[in-house]
Amino acid sequence: MSDKKQKRKEEADVAPEAETETIELEPFDEEGGTDESMAEEAGIADTDEVLAPAEKLEAVEAERDALKDQLLRVRADFDNFRKRTARDLEQLRKTAAQTLIGDLLPILDNLERALGHIEDKSQGLAQGMEMVKKQFIDMLNANGVDAIPALGEGFDPNVHEALSHQPSEEYAADVVAVEFQRGYTMGGQVLRPAKVVVSSGPCESGAETENAVPEKNAK
Repeated sequence: MSDKKQKRKEEADVAPEAETETIELEPFDEEGGTDESMAEEAGIADTDEVLAPAEKLEAVEAERDALKDQLLRVRADFDNFRKRTARDLEQLRKTAAQTLIGDLLPILDNLERALGHIEDKSQGLAQGMEMVKKQFIDMLNANGVDAIPALGEGFDPNVHEALSHQPSEEYAADVVAVEFQRGYTMGGQVLRPAKVVVSSGPCESGAETENAVPEKNAK
């Protein structure tokens, strides 16, 4: 028992001394760096953190401008495409209408020829044909189709097709003396030129008439 008590007393005497010991910190070596060097590094890091957002902002603004320019170009291209498509569709519609009406014009020609051979216009058949002709012409006018003036007009190669020339006491030179087939325009474009005979002026005494054609309005 005395040995155990003696051992406990020795441990008690050592414990206070252990509590009073202080821990000494080793100084920083050159490799580890000093407080000043760490502060400098911290300052550099802070500067980088300040500059980085500005550079990012410039990059974002540049990307925004590029995307905006691209958007404007795409919008302009689409607007041009839309206008070109509308123009092409309108041209296609006009072409289809011109083809259809061009195919109907010979029917009107035959109707006018038939009416020209009826002497008594008071007959019911003649009156009915006149009504059909008027309805036909009204339909053409509603679709922008107009007859080309020919008889008595100056010859215009843009709208008249000359079949021949002949002297005429009634019409001066280069004036349409006879209309064989009426011409038509549609929307300002020639749908079918008028087929005509052009006057070469008064016939000289004793001169022979070449390619003479009776002066009548043959429609």
